[in-house]
Amino acid sequence: MLDTRFNSLVFNRGIDSITHARPQAMPTLPERGEALPPDMRTRTQLDSLLKQNSMNDRLYTALRPQLANPELLAPGKFTAALGAVQLLLRQSAQERAGDADAARLLNRAGRLLGKEASLRELAQKYRSALYQG
Repeated sequence: MLDTRFNSLVFNRGIDSITHARPQAMPTLPERGEALPPDMRTRTQLDSLLKQNSMNDRLYTALRPQLANPELLAPGKFTAALGAVQLLLRQSAQERAGDADAARLLNRAGRLLGKEASLRELAQKYRSALYQG
């Protein structure tokens, strides 16, 4: 076999090993229903180095509302928070049974959240029916 050498490199051999510059944990996909909206995701290192913010980007950032808890934008977390608030409203209504007006308002708010949850479930059923064809 022909021995091809070029400055002490041997070209008649395959790959001996693969080395990684940074041995970090590989990023994984988020759990189903827990992905943040596209404009809330983190920027890649290359984007942060190369992309310069335009005037439109700066205006969008300045006018965008500040969120206290951006995790609530994920559908799964929002549904869980909605259920927790509904349960808390019902418990508060039971605790304030002596105050008729407060109990009535809390019960009404709990019923409204219950209707909201049932409408969301119905919309999810319709959405899944559309996906199935």
